[in-house]
Amino acid sequence: MEQPVYYWDPVLSPSGTTFYSGKGIEEWKNNIFIGGLSSTHIARLVIKDNKVVGEERLLAKEGERFRDVVEGLNGELFAITDSGKLYQISKK
Repeated sequence: MEQPVYYWDPVLSPSGTTFYSGKGIEEWKNNIFIGGLSSTHIARLVIKDNKVVGEERLLAKEGERFRDVVEGLNGELFAITDSGKLYQISKK
């Protein structure tokens, strides 16, 4: 048994996850995006040399339980919530 390489305390309650290609937002290339149920945000994990070196919380002010997050064809992120809201995250 091995210890986790990254964890949340309190728990994020992870839901859908996507590994970002960097098509739309270059600085997000190879980052992981995880929908949070109990945390009510999307966690962006910054990866360098196969290690988590940072975390950003997206859409935390929305107060939604994020069920899934996926990358679109043009590099945008789409996230859906328990309440049926669909969010699009893209470069301005």
